[in-house]
Amino acid sequence: MRFHPLDLEREQDPYPLLARVRAQGPVLRLESGFWAITGYGAALEALRHPGCRSGPIATRYREALPPGAARDEMSHRINFLDPPDHTRVRALVSKAFTPRRIAALRPWIDATADRLLADLDGEAEVDLLTRYAHQVPSLVISELLGVPVADRDRLTAWSDAVAPLLGVSVPEEARERALTAARDFHVYLEALLDARQREPGDDLLSALLAAEEGGERLRHVELLSLAATLYSAGHRTTRDLFTNGMSVLLADGARFGAVVEGRWSVATVVEEWLRYETPTLFVARVPSEAVTIGGVSIGASEPLLVLLAAANRDPTVFPEPDAFRPGRGGEGPLSFAYGAHFCLGAALARSEAEAMLAAVVRRWPRLARSEGSPPRWHQRGPFRGLDTLRVRPRPV
Repeated sequence: MRFHPLDLEREQDPYPLLARVRAQGPVLRLESGFWAITGYGAALEALRHPGCRSGPIATRYREALPPGAARDEMSHRINFLDPPDHTRVRALVSKAFTPRRIAALRPWIDATADRLLADLDGEAEVDLLTRYAHQVPSLVISELLGVPVADRDRLTAWSDAVAPLLGVSVPEEARERALTAARDFHVYLEALLDARQREPGDDLLSALLAAEEGGERLRHVELLSLAATLYSAGHRTTRDLFTNGMSVLLADGARFGAVVEGRWSVATVVEEWLRYETPTLFVARVPSEAVTIGGVSIGASEPLLVLLAAANRDPTVFPEPDAFRPGRGGEGPLSFAYGAHFCLGAALARSEAEAMLAAVVRRWPRLARSEGSPPRWHQRGPFRGLDTLRVRPRPV
């Protein structure tokens, strides 16, 4: 089939295109040589198959980048590691990034979300993305990692500049910006890790430095890559999850009203956001051996493009997949992937999105989208989100 991931970047709404690709079959060969995995069951198989690896993706990035910070980061990203390195690093990270640590943050997240909204109460119109959806997760990940609040805007700019390197094709200008940003980011993180090494604190970076499993510790280059990955993933995808989802609620006043009136619970709404407006459209895998996915034989080293957003609207799994229906039950969305590479921050992202939505519903029950300001979408690499979402708070 004639389809390329770059086609998604040209679509304000990629779901009709994804539906056309999925209609050709849950597993199909593309002209580019990739295999597109669009069906839910086939995506699940690919994501949990031990023969479908992420390491070759790291090799691809490493060979395309000059020596330096960007190359080091891409080579050691936890989502690009395969066993035994992935098993070792994941075990060490799990020692520090615990459910208990995340649960202990929830009261702080709730208070932060409410405080930021209170600061906006007097304004007639607000960009919900820049003034709220970005602020909450960036403050949370800064608090979690122990990053000074005064530095978070710089770190956000660097992580956003590096994100295009995860795309299928990177324009030269964006590539140069990314290389510079990665270098500056790593210089900053080097200094921060050195400070935590000298004076450990009660934060995730200190815990990662101290984590030990079977006599193993994280190597310095792994710590740098982890810190950069956790910061960028910890705010960008949560920001997009919340803003993408709010655009869906506010597109129809009855939807937002259903949350305000309690007919839709906050938790079920966030779960449907993940399915309906997936922030990460796709991930890639490369089989280390011949595999069978969805009943189709795929040769070793033939790359797979697992289209999470297409799988999340598979009509054989989700009845009326293009309808927004919180509480639909059944299978969960694949937005955080699955298997060995299931997103480390899934619980934190859900917790933040629920806290943000609950605060908005409580404080701005008459919230509406600003007239004449339609949402503007972008796609950077596999990540899809809004550039702006202007709303009228109309507090009670």
